[in-house]
Amino acid sequence: MRGAVPVLAWAALLTVLAGALWAWTSDPLPPGLITAAAAATWGLGLFFLARRARPRRAVPELSMASVLVAVGIALLVVGAILGPWLDLIGAGALVLGAGGVGRELLAQRRQS
Repeated sequence: MRGAVPVLAWAALLTVLAGALWAWTSDPLPPGLITAAAAATWGLGLFFLARRARPRRAVPELSMASVLVAVGIALLVVGAILGPWLDLIGAGALVLGAGGVGRELLAQRRQS
């Protein structure tokens, strides 16, 4: 149930935006695309809502190491535009985050 809530909220937002775009524009392509995305998101949310819960494993709810990996990758991409100084910061964040993810995976393997 908990995993379905953000997906259904996103589907509701897409539905509102699609309705506004249908009222605003005469071109059918943009509102049609958003309507299709809303329909697919509603389907995914209802699938998440209907599926049975699997037994819980000991997995952390929040991994700051994976967030650091994502930030490092984003900094590397933006650093390609802004300069090598940001690439160095992004590479450092990526290495630190990858080390943290590796440490978490080893701890999870030891626990199970």
